Amino acid sequence: MSLPRSVIDRETPIPFYFQLKKILSEEIDSGRWEPGTRLPSEPDICQHFDVSRTTVRQALAELEVEGVIRKEKGRGSFVADRRKSGWLLQSSLGFYEDAVRAGHTVTSRVLRNESGPLPQWAVDALQLPSGAEGTTLERLRWVDQVPAMYVVTYLPAALAEVIEGADLDSGSLYRTLEERAGLTVVGGRRVVEAVVAHAELARLLDVERGAPLLFVESVSWGSDRRPFECYRAWHRSDRTKIEIQAVPHEFMTQSGLDSPLLRSGMR
Repeated sequence: MSLPRSVIDRETPIPFYFQLKKILSEEIDSGRWEPGTRLPSEPDICQHFDVSRTTVRQALAELEVEGVIRKEKGRGSFVADRRKSGWLLQSSLGFYEDAVRAGHTVTSRVLRNESGPLPQWAVDALQLPSGAEGTTLERLRWVDQVPAMYVVTYLPAALAEVIEGADLDSGSLYRTLEERAGLTVVGGRRVVEAVVAHAELARLLDVERGAPLLFVESVSWGSDRRPFECYRAWHRSDRTKIEIQAVPHEFMTQSGLDSPLLRSGMR
């Protein structure tokens, strides 16, 4: 990749990092640098524009925050694909179904699938007796071959046999539950929070430590209004777009979505 011939104006009061950020951004917006293209190294940019390493890092940091580029540990900076995977938060569809419908390729890797005692928050969310056991399903999910979400799902013990042998690397958990047990999500509660990546999340999602993430905590129930699945998920904010649709308050009341149970937090 060749760097543009633009130069830093040293007579203007505009900060060097801001000028550099604008130059790099114009290359990307023009399409000359396509999504997935690796940017020149920081030393190369320093030498080409005759600016300090601090200037380059500040320009790249702002481009990353704005979602123009993404950084991969040990590999450098890349032009981001700003066609994020969309997820309608209040839809009964799962992340997998929504992303596939939007034309994305979703793959997963099951990191853990085991039975044992559930954490207290999952016991409460699933309305199980204290100390109840169940299934813990830990997965890392990719969208268009880029790590996008780390999710830990909890199921009641009765569903352990239902998902046994299921291909959850390339398939949908919700679809498996529907086809094998007749369970369909008819409602749920999802809470979204902005968090930052700690060391382990940064490693799993291939982001810098401290990178912004979207944390989602969810519980889903079937037609009998009994919860059968809950999870905690961490989404890369540069790879996931969450959509929320507003509805009249009267609809919320009529549908039961404004009940005290749903308004109470799960954390």
